Amino acid sequence: KKIAFYTLLDDERQYALLDMAFNLGIAGLLKFKKMLMAMACGYFEDAAKECLDSKYAKDTGKRALRIAETIRTGRFKL
Repeated sequence: KKIAFYTLLDDERQYALLDMAFNLGIAGLLKFKKMLMAMACGYFEDAAKECLDSKYAKDTGKRALRIAETIRTGRFKL
């Protein structure tokens, strides 16, 4: 409900947001305003950069790299 475009995303990008919400809580995820706006516009490269330019990325390391790559490409890889 908080991310109006969520249902328009492919499954992999939905997963990326769910993963971030699990780590940060929905309130924490909603602080990623630039990332979410970029995703809403389909600018996934920009959204991935915003994901990586955060304390979240510094704190979660490889996990953030994987999530950003999923946002960028729409493909999840372990």
